Amino acid sequence: MTDKRVTSIITTYQQLISAKPYVPSSTNGLTLGASGATNMLFIVFLFSDHDGVQFLKFVGLIPNSMVC
Repeated sequence: MTDKRVTSIITTYQQLISAKPYVPSSTNGLTLGASGATNMLFIVFLFSDHDGVQFLKFVGLIPNSMVC
């Protein structure tokens, strides 16, 4: 996966997470990191809902399905 694709995916998830009611608004990417870059709070908010597992599947870190 290319860096541009990962950056794009992170940016998309930052936008999705920032729309959650429990995520405080921020300026200059202090809460979720700069566009396309993460910080610790991005990870915390990402995994406080089911978005974290979906994110890991989307970037290919865990498989989308299993063969039994």
